[in-house]
Amino acid sequence: MKDKLPPGTRSIARAVSLLTVLGTRKQIGWRLTDLAAQCALDDSTVHRIMTCLSMLRLVQQRKSDRRYIPGPMLFELALGFPAYSSLQSACHTTLIRVVKNTGWNAFLYLRSGEESVCLDRIGGPSSVLPLIDVGGRRPLAGSSMGIAMLLGMPVQERQAILIANRKRFKTATAHRKRGYDRMWKRSITAGIGLNLGDVLPSGGSIAVPIIDARKRPFAALGVSGPLEEFTRTRIDTVAAMLLNEARQLEIEQAELLRITN
Repeated sequence: MKDKLPPGTRSIARAVSLLTVLGTRKQIGWRLTDLAAQCALDDSTVHRIMTCLSMLRLVQQRKSDRRYIPGPMLFELALGFPAYSSLQSACHTTLIRVVKNTGWNAFLYLRSGEESVCLDRIGGPSSVLPLIDVGGRRPLAGSSMGIAMLLGMPVQERQAILIANRKRFKTATAHRKRGYDRMWKRSITAGIGLNLGDVLPSGGSIAVPIIDARKRPFAALGVSGPLEEFTRTRIDTVAAMLLNEARQLEIEQAELLRITN
């Protein structure tokens, strides 16, 4: 991706990269040194860019701890593209219904290039697992939600993303990398995104893709819950329910799915 950028636009790409990472910890915030390390940039470069972004109100620096968080201009800019907010609102009822039927956490994820981003989530009453924040991002191959989307892609595109994601996994522990591999193989066999203690030992998750107007995976609908509740029968029942909910969303929100692509 970076190799294909037009000449003279590297600073723009760096700023976008920083804003993207910034959104993954919008409550906790980022220290400058951690932000620089995450984006593989030196501290002075990040300081210079963040100073500019702060002046433009795209970034804020909290006075209490000097950590950087997203700025109000990001929200204001998003108002000019309301389709995702409309999709979030439209799908929220679906998530409520999924939680009611399963007792687990329910999620809606969107594809964002080689990553997935959480658009909405609701905590289930019987689940004690942590919830991913709305706006949280992961490589597509790093969660059942992302894998559900990968499985619906053309083989060549899928392989390119897997290669890119696995390069990012090089910094993960050996145990975590083995977990990602197990989840991928398990999901291929199941035909859905399926995690059975592969990422977190105590948790499982199931996900199915939502297909857009071009017949491509655009988003994913999924659940997560305590691993001991993921029996074979329960997995099959919940997967069938999620597939039905996803197909209903594709029919009911067909116009929104055209707008957002």
